[in-house]
Amino acid sequence: MPRPASHHAGVRSRRRARPLVGLITVCAALGAALLTPGAAGASGSRNEDAYRDLGSVTRLDWMANIASDTSLAAMSLPGTHDTLAIHGGASAQTQEDFGDNGKTLKAQLEHGIRAIDIRVRISGAEDFTIHHGVVYQNANFGDVLNEARAFLKKHPSETVVMRLKAECPFKDVKAFDCANDPKSMTPEDARNIFGHYVSRNSDLFYSPSVTGAGRAPVPRLKDVRGKVVLGSFDGVNSDSYGIETFNKNQEDHWTADPVQKKWDYVKENVDKAVADDKNEMYVTYTSASDGVKRLPFEYAGGYWQEQGGVRTEVQGVNYRLMKYLNGGDSGRVGTVMMDFPGWALVDNIISRNNGHIPKGGGNRAIWLVNSDKTYVNSQYKRCMVRGPEFDSSKTGGLITQRECQSKAPGSHQWGAEKPTSFESNGYFWIKSSNGKCLTVPYNNGTPPAAGTQLFWWDCETRWFSGSQMWNVVPTKIGSVEDSKKSYRFINNWTGLCLSMDPATASATGGKVTQDTCPK
Repeated sequence: MPRPASHHAGVRSRRRARPLVGLITVCAALGAALLTPGAAGASGSRNEDAYRDLGSVTRLDWMANIASDTSLAAMSLPGTHDTLAIHGGASAQTQEDFGDNGKTLKAQLEHGIRAIDIRVRISGAEDFTIHHGVVYQNANFGDVLNEARAFLKKHPSETVVMRLKAECPFKDVKAFDCANDPKSMTPEDARNIFGHYVSRNSDLFYSPSVTGAGRAPVPRLKDVRGKVVLGSFDGVNSDSYGIETFNKNQEDHWTADPVQKKWDYVKENVDKAVADDKNEMYVTYTSASDGVKRLPFEYAGGYWQEQGGVRTEVQGVNYRLMKYLNGGDSGRVGTVMMDFPGWALVDNIISRNNGHIPKGGGNRAIWLVNSDKTYVNSQYKRCMVRGPEFDSSKTGGLITQRECQSKAPGSHQWGAEKPTSFESNGYFWIKSSNGKCLTVPYNNGTPPAAGTQLFWWDCETRWFSGSQMWNVVPTKIGSVEDSKKSYRFINNWTGLCLSMDPATASATGGKVTQDTCPK
């Protein structure tokens, strides 16, 4: 085997220009993993794709293919802020109007929305009506529960996360505030009224979230399919409802001005959600309004401004978020509560759950990472191995595979490691136990084709060398009800995935290669 050119691991021209989304830690053996766009997801190009148009295509059962053991905190959920605010003019309306009595909620659920924000006023000391400030939204809490029940009965694979808020202050009611009926109502009264709704709809709610005895641990999808999960019940002087961390990692600067500042807040929280691997909820409200200067539809959909006789367009938060997420299909963004969402923005958020869709029995470009630091091919069940040296210098050699052993030798052990001598932009070395790096051959500076066997080689520590930098994307294999966490390893230079050669898959010393990444 000829020795590769000595400069192959350090050619700066191989730094592949590719947008990076964020970073998550995955496990001790693996190190850390960057979640960047893999196969292109849904995307939109116009403001109308992100704003005030949920589209004609329904998204009725998009959770059906998500692995049931997926934590709700690991998912990306499109939601609506002030879900039923369709009346009261431009200063109060936050959603596309599909009709009164809960019909707007019905349309949202059918178009993929899975997180809702319900604002209630006490009426007649025993019921909840839906309000945005002083404006009654021609719907009652019973309408919300009826529409949720009807939808979940038809689509039992789904779940709906509800943020509930007592809209009217119990003290110091101001001119623009709604008032409970009667005004003597207390937070305890609101909690008791909610308890009556729960008792009449006990089969609809995820029970641990509505007991009022303390926040429930974040559930798995299998525990809440067909249920309404209470995320929190705000404004009632109690932190004993909902699920843990729902209000912890939250962005809700609702008076942020200008739009750019609000977008900065939104982007920051979304990036934090991508970067954090803890089992915690992230909730981002993209909505804002100061009630006078800029209204909800302007923050969401943008507006035109004129300065010095020059008219320019200010892009809304919805469009900016849609473009930011375009093409990505991995990296949870958490629960995103939006004003006037458009179809492409909803699709982009849903597509972030693709890593939780099991890929069947395995794929040669998907790998399991075990606690003993072995990388096991999910299709052929064989271990990646640091193979024979090119020569006596032991500078490098071939990457091969063989049957896994009960006690893994050093040549079978690997780990993801972030370089410290240069900015890696979230990419990682995949290092063998001897400190050498998984490397795509130099090939005279031309990215080699799919099927090329990989090398182990001295790690380039002076600069970013794309042939040694890998993006590690979590995915799952198995079935919806029986899945295993696994990974795609995508090379920065070639955009191809760590794989195995089918022709030598059963042979000891068979080739470990790069190949087209599975979707």
